[in-house]
Amino acid sequence: MSEKDYIARNIKVRQQAIFDLADLYKIMFRWFSQHNYDFQEKQYMQRMSAEGNKHLEIGWESARKISDYIKFRINIKFLILGLSSVEVDVGNLKRKTNKGDVEMRFDAYLELDYEGKWEGNPTTKMFREFYNKWVIKSRIEDYEAELHEELYELIGEIKSFLNLYKFQGIEGQQRE
Repeated sequence: MSEKDYIARNIKVRQQAIFDLADLYKIMFRWFSQHNYDFQEKQYMQRMSAEGNKHLEIGWESARKISDYIKFRINIKFLILGLSSVEVDVGNLKRKTNKGDVEMRFDAYLELDYEGKWEGNPTTKMFREFYNKWVIKSRIEDYEAELHEELYELIGEIKSFLNLYKFQGIEGQQRE
């Protein structure tokens, strides 16, 4: 079994906003693609509220291979409550978009020995610990810093996207 070296656990971004869910997906997909991550949507659950709004629970897992020994992992859990369609005025145009309460939780970690090559017996596990703590310690620390930076870059892009609608003056101009 691989070893997980957590950089961040349960980092939360939450905002009640007018946003385009499809555009949010595109921005995040583009970010993962540009940074050479493979990702999968592992969970998608949708329920309807009594008012007719959607409640979504979505789980994404992503990985980027750094070497034969180390992978970067970023996992995201979305919870979107009260998702509804709204129409907003953008300049002289009407645009259909979404409104809801968005919460995202992020976990990021280095996955060490992800192929489990050093798992065979207690002796090889001991060598793995020695290898991690003495042989490649500074390299692991550099990778921790790099993953931390990438995670906060992704979170910054998401926050910018969610705030973009406010800055364009869309938030107060909705029609339901």
